Amino acid sequence: MKTIAQPAVITPTIIGLALLAATIVFIGVTGKKVPLLSNARVDIILLVIIGMTICTQGGIGRVAATGQWTHPLSIIGYILGGLILIITLAVFVGWKIPFIANDQQALLVIAILASLKVVNAVTHYLLSRS
Repeated sequence: MKTIAQPAVITPTIIGLALLAATIVFIGVTGKKVPLLSNARVDIILLVIIGMTICTQGGIGRVAATGQWTHPLSIIGYILGGLILIITLAVFVGWKIPFIANDQQALLVIAILASLKVVNAVTHYLLSRS
C-alpha cells in the first residue's frame, strides 16, 4: 500500500511569516508608533491574513493532503480558526464580546488563539508521524 508523504509543518516561509506576525502583535499591543501599523484594526487584518497563509501551508493544507479531516486535532484547529474569525468579525461589526474590551485586547486574543493553532498543528504532525 502506498502511503502519502506528510508535508512539513515548519518551513522557512512559515518561520518568516510567524516572525512577521509576532512583530505586528508586539507593535499593536505595545502601541508603538509605526507607519501603517499604528492602528489595531489594521494589525488584526494583517495578523489574520498572515495566519491564514500559515494555515494553508502547515495546517489545513497538510490535513487536506493527508485526508485527516475528522481527526480530533483537525477539529480543534477548525474551532480555533473559527473563534479567530468570529473575534475578527466582532471587532469590525462592533459586537461586544465578554472579556474583550478594545481592539488591542482582541489583537492579543487572536494572537494567543493563533499560537494555540500552531501548537495544535505541530502536535498533530508529530502524532501522525508515529
